[in-house]
Amino acid sequence: MDLNSYPIPHPQVAARVVDGSAVVVLADSGEVNVLNAVGTRIWELADGSRSVREIADAIHAEFDVSAQDALRDAETFLEVLLEAKALELQAQPATTE
Repeated sequence: MDLNSYPIPHPQVAARVVDGSAVVVLADSGEVNVLNAVGTRIWELADGSRSVREIADAIHAEFDVSAQDALRDAETFLEVLLEAKALELQAQPATTE
């Protein structure tokens, strides 16, 4: 995974944070996923404005985890979301117009 790419929710995914947990609905499969605290924070940060590296840095800063573990865990979790078609990667940050 390119650490300088920008994850963003897939347009066919619906998600909402309820009581501190992200609920992600995959339109293609109808699958519903409830994310834990770290997964929810990664989901919130994956808005197209932050790179994979910036997301991992935020996880390191916000949770009791080493920078190396934060990077590895963020990459692994983002890969799962990409494979599930919950996220897409962009080469550039999303514009807010």
